[in-house]
Amino acid sequence: MNLMTNVIVAGVFACGLTGYATAQETINVGVVQPQAGECAQWGVPITRGVQIWAEEFNANGGIADSTGKKHQIKVTAYDNNCYTAGDELTAFRRAILDDKVNFILQTFTPASRQAVAQIATENKVLTTSYGAGYLNAKYPFLIGSVTGSPASYMLLVSHLLETRPDIKKVAIVTADHSFGQAALAYYKAGITPYAKRVEIVYSQPYDPAATSDMLGLATPIFASSPDLIVELGFTPGQQALFIEAMEQLGYKGLYGSEGWTMGLVTERVPAAQLAGRVFSAYVVDASEPSFSPRVSNFYKSYVERYGQKEWSVLASVAYAAMTTVEAGIQKASAPTGDAVRQALFATDTVDQPLFGKSRWGGAEMYGANNWLLTPLPVYVTDDKGGVKVDAVVDVAKWWNANKDAALPVLAQGGQVPANK
Repeated sequence: MNLMTNVIVAGVFACGLTGYATAQETINVGVVQPQAGECAQWGVPITRGVQIWAEEFNANGGIADSTGKKHQIKVTAYDNNCYTAGDELTAFRRAILDDKVNFILQTFTPASRQAVAQIATENKVLTTSYGAGYLNAKYPFLIGSVTGSPASYMLLVSHLLETRPDIKKVAIVTADHSFGQAALAYYKAGITPYAKRVEIVYSQPYDPAATSDMLGLATPIFASSPDLIVELGFTPGQQALFIEAMEQLGYKGLYGSEGWTMGLVTERVPAAQLAGRVFSAYVVDASEPSFSPRVSNFYKSYVERYGQKEWSVLASVAYAAMTTVEAGIQKASAPTGDAVRQALFATDTVDQPLFGKSRWGGAEMYGANNWLLTPLPVYVTDDKGGVKVDAVVDVAKWWNANKDAALPVLAQGGQVPANK
């Protein structure tokens, strides 16, 4: 991971320090993600995704605002020490107060989002994520620019239960920290509409330190005899170790998560053994070519630059999140956080570049419609370790049909800030 981290940070800063005419013509974008250590398995591909998004515009003279003026994009990475709220705030202070960024992409982790809501809003820095996590009417500069996490956990498990009625027992495997707690609540909310026929047989959060003994962690999960295991909290490398441990124990059921780095998984378990059993739903997976020609081209650029083994769905998740900001810049008269926010919220819907017309939602949970409900593709692995689209969930339709069942469960899990 150290080599990967060094490459991306060097690349981001090189992208940010050359080729710009004047400071006022440059849009400054910050990416607050882990840049070192084990959690860089998440943060590095996310940062790369934003970097490539920026370079696509820079190579053509920049991104145009509504007046036709083009602006170059400078991307700078900031470390948050594995989504720690205090370090998130430190990174934001540096990005906003020292480097004068216009926009920030950060984690969906609720505690981290809440920690920076005030500084982002006071300085009118439009701050988005690959999902919602935490939003609040008091902090209008905190938005969710795609459906993403943690709602995707709810939608993924619901889709699997709806389309595979043979699933009777579900194990929920989540880490005992802020984004793991969010995932647990959302998975439970997605199961609730099927409570008459589906049993949650395991839901004990694990201490992240327990991942050093993956077989020990997996054994009680296997003993609960689930038909479906859904997880959130493992790094990509730990996901591979977990699946290997479950397969060694004899598990034959399904796996679900926001995303899997299948290159790491198939180094330990043959792809053919997992075909049709591993599901994901994390905004969009650019390695699947049919959903969007644009993200398919992004995938090709990523692999050409970093290699197939370095591919992670997290890169396309970040890329997709930035395309909503892109739509706002193109509608705004100037590329400031305030102007872009006003442009995005001028109407109830956004013509999202990858997903088409999507509406703002979230008021029932967050007290304001600051979360863009984009369609959510669900993927399943094939016998070569690739993915194909299993379905595309109409998120707004799902929410209208199931919110009465889901909201009390989310509130009980502490995921409804509007109630606080």
